[in-house]
Amino acid sequence: MTFPLAGIKVLDFSEHGFVPSAAAALADFGADVIKIERPTGDPMRLVHPNQLVPSADGVEYMYDLVNRNKRSIALDVTVPAGREVLERLVQWADVYITNQLPRVRRKLRTEPADLFAVNPRLVFAKGHGYGQAGPDAESGGFDGVSYWARGAVAHTLTPDGAQEPIDQRPALGDIPSGMFLAGGICAALVHTLRTGQGVVVDTSLLGAAAWALGPDLAYASVTGRMMDSGKDRPRSPLTFAYRTRDGRYLQLIMLDDDRYWAQACRAVGLPELIDDYPDDAARRPAWPALRERFRAAVAGFARAELSDRLRAEGCIFSVFADPPEAVADPAVAANGYLMPHPTVPGLRLAAAPVQFDDAQPAIRRPAPGIGEHSGEVLAELGYGHDEVARLATDGVVRLAD
Repeated sequence: MTFPLAGIKVLDFSEHGFVPSAAAALADFGADVIKIERPTGDPMRLVHPNQLVPSADGVEYMYDLVNRNKRSIALDVTVPAGREVLERLVQWADVYITNQLPRVRRKLRTEPADLFAVNPRLVFAKGHGYGQAGPDAESGGFDGVSYWARGAVAHTLTPDGAQEPIDQRPALGDIPSGMFLAGGICAALVHTLRTGQGVVVDTSLLGAAAWALGPDLAYASVTGRMMDSGKDRPRSPLTFAYRTRDGRYLQLIMLDDDRYWAQACRAVGLPELIDDYPDDAARRPAWPALRERFRAAVAGFARAELSDRLRAEGCIFSVFADPPEAVADPAVAANGYLMPHPTVPGLRLAAAPVQFDDAQPAIRRPAPGIGEHSGEVLAELGYGHDEVARLATDGVVRLAD
């Protein structure tokens, strides 16, 4: 298996979901990732006990999702001995990742200039809510406010006239935003390896939302209005979702009418439309009426039967899958998009959505316990057994339970 980041050393001094997920992606790509936790642990460990997301038959999966393939050192960096350990880790690292706000970085002396003084070749990567400039650069954020609410995602997805906004799914902004940060880190590594100069990488949840809603925001910038949903806009009947006889929705997306018209008509049992509407000039004025013909035809089929017919005709479509169906999807399984957990039977975690040399990623180690690798990491940094014991006794580090 090709690990393009093998040999790259990453120091992950971040918490919660967004920025740790970037480090998890780098770990999937082969980087050696050491996570610094406060001795009391990353607050992300509390999302299940506090019922922010449900456990799955007792399995607390969220922490594993964003911290697999990492090692952990539990360290108090506010004391001199802890600061010394931190600086040794920074000297060791190629990449430093954090979600500390500027005021915290100033307090801990972990601003880019502070760490470049220790390691001038460092890639310093930071992720936060609202960007590195502007009135809210010092403000805290989570994906529910910075991405989902302020980034206009929730408003855009909530139907007109709804009594309440649409609910956000867990980490819906965090996980993709972490992948954006991981991509920026990889680009910065190319720069640093080529020039020998450190570089700062910055990603925000608000910026990630702007990227995700790029078409909507472009339209709004020109018109000053919100783009309509398109469901009532005249367009080809080959670009709508339709409900089957057994109550499941099925999405058609065939943008090339001329290529797919005959195939789609045969699949839904409307072969007479092929000759009645042979070209775009004939179809375009009739789009609303043709959409209703397709709606009525699809409603006469069960999902499985219609899926077989569409597939046989080479149409581009999908049933609206629910999460259990996505887990069981043969394409998901064949491509390794969900990785089996090495110690929790049945648990599968989403892989970073990039593969190399056609090899599938794997979870090489589960998310670590608090300080699980503290002794191991300190030994690699040159600390002797007695020094490690003294650091533990003094509360500077927490060793594995």
